[in-house]
Amino acid sequence: MLNYLLAGLGAALVAGALVGLGEGLSVFFGDPAVGSTGPLYGVVFYAALLGLAGPGLGLVGWIASRLRDPGRISPRWTWVMSLIATLVPVAVVVVRFRIVRDVFHEKLALTSGAGIGVHLGLVALAAVLAGGLWFALRPSERTPLGRASAPVLTGALLAAALVIAAPFLGLGGEAQLPKGSGAGGDATRAPVILIMVDTLRADRLTPYGYAKDTSPHLAAFAKDAVVFEKAFAQASWTRPSTATLLTSLPPSAHATMYKPDRLPESVESVGEVFTAAKYTTGGRVTNYNIAPYFNFAQGFDDYRYLEPDYYWWADEGSSKLSLYNLARVVRERVAPSKDRPAFYYQDAQVTTDAALTWIDAHKEEPFFLFLTYMDPHDPYFARPLNGEAWSRAATLDPDPKLAGRLSDLYDGEITYWDEHFGRLVAELKKRGLYDRAVIAVTSDHGEEFQEHGGWWHGTTLYEEQIHVPLLVKRPGNADGGKRVKALAQLMDVAPTLAAQAGVAPAASWRGRDLLGDSPEPAAIFAEEDHQGNVLRALRGQEWKIIEANAGNPRGLAPVELYRIDQDPGEQRNVAQDQGEVLAGQQKALEDASKGAIQNAAKRDSQEIDEDSQRLLKELGYIEE
Repeated sequence: MLNYLLAGLGAALVAGALVGLGEGLSVFFGDPAVGSTGPLYGVVFYAALLGLAGPGLGLVGWIASRLRDPGRISPRWTWVMSLIATLVPVAVVVVRFRIVRDVFHEKLALTSGAGIGVHLGLVALAAVLAGGLWFALRPSERTPLGRASAPVLTGALLAAALVIAAPFLGLGGEAQLPKGSGAGGDATRAPVILIMVDTLRADRLTPYGYAKDTSPHLAAFAKDAVVFEKAFAQASWTRPSTATLLTSLPPSAHATMYKPDRLPESVESVGEVFTAAKYTTGGRVTNYNIAPYFNFAQGFDDYRYLEPDYYWWADEGSSKLSLYNLARVVRERVAPSKDRPAFYYQDAQVTTDAALTWIDAHKEEPFFLFLTYMDPHDPYFARPLNGEAWSRAATLDPDPKLAGRLSDLYDGEITYWDEHFGRLVAELKKRGLYDRAVIAVTSDHGEEFQEHGGWWHGTTLYEEQIHVPLLVKRPGNADGGKRVKALAQLMDVAPTLAAQAGVAPAASWRGRDLLGDSPEPAAIFAEEDHQGNVLRALRGQEWKIIEANAGNPRGLAPVELYRIDQDPGEQRNVAQDQGEVLAGQQKALEDASKGAIQNAAKRDSQEIDEDSQRLLKELGYIEE
């Protein structure tokens, strides 16, 4: 019996090592910037994970040998069948995951032509893999492999996987960035700091009239800044929204909409503009979606992702492996880390410390710093930490009755961030930088707490997800305390900062200088294509229209129309009652969406797939 158990274990270890090696190499060659641990980590982690199934497979082989001919169902035969039973389904699942996420952007319908074709292809792949493995490794006296014992094959294949993976250690990693271009520049020029707080709703902040005093330090800062009361994001999840913030382009134009997308080289980022103006430019970011691996470092002298503390000795390269992510989700649902924010992101204390370290190194130069915080993003931790936390990974769809509690925890996370934002301001004052600095505080999107029957973000364009704070402090605190009711958007931030610093904006930027004399836009356009939800919206001072693709996973109506000045909570859809207004809004929305896609950058990851093209055509993004 022991030989059968060892045969099953060995086969499962080999299967895991081979699949892990294959995906690790795919991750590395897909983007060497993520680092070089993926292949070796994949071999070890997948072998350990799949090895758990090995003894069970060996036991099945032993039972089968007792029921039939032990000479025929030998440990060697059990080894081959266990390898096939482990490697083939896991490899097919990994390939399917990559295809659905990276090629079809999570919009692959099983009953569609593409869906049927992909799954038939996966069945064929499984058959080829199973047949090839059996032909190559079946017990036989005619070939060397056929005569080899299970332990010999296990050892040889594991060694081969390790030998192939090991040379990748030390390769890749973050791209080397040039030295600070502002060295020796005019230190009297205004330092510029752009702060983006992930998942921060405007209506949960003290300076925006929230009943709770969640952000006293931001309220004090608002007395020195211009507060834009009606600022909106162009998308409701981080990658496209931050790309808009940095490039002053709508998502359709910068073509950074989907999970595998990288910021195209053809766009001009705010980092490039300030670097060209002889500023030293830096970034300290805390969200994986805007890490250097997705080219958000473009144009910056020193742009770093403050990585979380990964489980099981992983790093950024190995954390991209699909089974690692599956295991992480399982761990979060079984034993979530309720007192260790660092397993998810580096918190406001660490982020502020990193920012001050960078500022101290460059305070004698004109500098531009892009700084992001993650604290309001899930998981929502009780502050001070007491073991209570709620995350999307652990609880995808909480009981609606928990909306109040999760909302309170979210508010607490805002207060925790605000404390360290206040510390940053105090330290800037100590260094004599605050008064002459240009400082903007904003967010990439908001968060939902059952206002429209859902949670989290990225699947709607309602106010709770796109109404974001925007405060801009000018040198000398000019116009401090001024409040602006005109419409603003994230596209306007880069041009505004450039104007305040006396830096020429990029010719490609479409936003306006909010502190100049540019006229207010009639409405703000927003769009989303995430997890199968293809949405677009137009938000004016009086009306707001939202359109969604038919059959969207979120279950949104195809058309929604709100009198937003009278119904700010978007609770009364009047699309059926306002035919004339609806027609006008639909025409304006179509014009805005066509304008957004004009001169679009080429997507770095891949061209839009046929399924996406069909959905975009339905919404009018692409003409027939």
